[in-house]
Amino acid sequence: MKILMLNHNVKWRGTFFRAFHFAKCLVRSGHEVTLVTISGGNRLHFDKGTLQGVEILESPDLLTGIGRTGWDPYDTLRRLSYTVRKNGFDLVHGFDCRPAVIFPALAMKKARNKPFLSDWADWWGRGGIVQERGRLLRWTMGPIETYLEEGFRHHADAVTVTSRALEDRAVALGLDRERVRYIPSGSDVETIRPMPKAEMRKALGLPEDGKVIGYIGFINYDVECMIRAFPLVQERFPEVTLLLVGQKYPITQQLCKENNITRGIREVGIVPFEELPGYLACADVLLLPFTNKICNIGRGPIKLGDYMAAGRPIVTQPVGDLRAVFTEDEPIGLLAGDSPEEFAGAISELLSDPERAEEYGRNARRLAEEKYSWQKLSERLEVCYQEFL
Repeated sequence: MKILMLNHNVKWRGTFFRAFHFAKCLVRSGHEVTLVTISGGNRLHFDKGTLQGVEILESPDLLTGIGRTGWDPYDTLRRLSYTVRKNGFDLVHGFDCRPAVIFPALAMKKARNKPFLSDWADWWGRGGIVQERGRLLRWTMGPIETYLEEGFRHHADAVTVTSRALEDRAVALGLDRERVRYIPSGSDVETIRPMPKAEMRKALGLPEDGKVIGYIGFINYDVECMIRAFPLVQERFPEVTLLLVGQKYPITQQLCKENNITRGIREVGIVPFEELPGYLACADVLLLPFTNKICNIGRGPIKLGDYMAAGRPIVTQPVGDLRAVFTEDEPIGLLAGDSPEEFAGAISELLSDPERAEEYGRNARRLAEEKYSWQKLSERLEVCYQEFL
C-alpha cells in the first residue's frame, strides 16, 4: 500500500509521534508512507526528507505558537493543492480534524475516490482540552473545536481512536461501531530501553545515591497536582529530586513560590528525542499526573508507552483507559487519588520499597514489549487499512 498521513503538529510534537511510529512500522512491513506535518519554521515552501524510511513532508505555515497546529489557511490551501494533484496513494489517514488535516483529506477522498480514515487522539471540544485554555480561547475556540472534531467524522470510512471514551463518543455521533477501531498509542521499545540508573545520573549530573522522581512531556494539564505533591514527598525524603523534562511553563515557578519549594526541582527543558531514554533511566519512579477531567478521560497519553518502555514504575490516577492498563495481572505502578496528598503518598510508597519498584518496572517493560509495542499496534492498523481498501 501507498499511504498518505496528514498531521496537524510540528515534527516531534504532539500527535506527530503517534503518526510517525505507525508510519515507520508500516514501512518495515513493506508499505510506502508519506507523512505530512507542519514545518517548525518554514513559511513558504515544503521541506522534504526521509526518516527511518518514512517520507516526511513539512508544510509551510504562517502562524506561530499555538496557532501553528493546523489552523493556518495558507498551510491548508498548500496541502489541498498537494492532495488533489498528487496521484498514486491508496488511502489517506488524517490525524485529528484541524483544518489543515480534514479539508485536504476530504479533497483526496472526493477527487481520487480513495478511502479516508480519521484518527481521533484527543478530546478537544465539548468540555475537553479547550477548557484548559484561557477564558478568551475557551469562548472563541470551544465551539469551533467541537464542530471540527464532531462534524466531519461521519465522512470517514473508518475512525481510529486512542481511548474507549472516544470510541463511545464516535458511536454516539451516529457512526457504526464497526467503523470505529480502538488502537491505543504504544511503546517505543526499540529507541527506549532500560538503562543503568547510576551511570545515566552521573552522565547527566544528578545525585547518584539520592531519590529521583521524573516527569517528561510537552503538555501537563495536571502540573498543579504534581508540584503540590512534591513538598509532601520531601518531608519523607528530603534529598529527593523532581526531574522535569520538556516544555517549561511559568506556572511551575509560580506553584513553587506558592508552596515554598526552594530546592529539589530540576527543569531541563526540551531535549532531543534520542536523549530521552537517558533521562527516563535516571528516575526511581516516573510520574503521570492524570486527574479526573474530560480531557484526560478522552485521551491516551503517549508518555505512558515511553515510561513502560524505560522499565520504571509509574504513579498515575485511575482515569480513562489508565485504570485497565494498571490493573493487568502484573502491576506496573500505583494508582493514586486526585489530591496532592494521595499522589505524594503513592510516590513515597514506591520510593520506600525499591525492590517492589524494580519489580513493577520489569513488569512495565514486559507489558510494553508483549502488548503495547508500536509494531504490534501497527499490525492492527494495517488490518484496518486492508478492510477499507
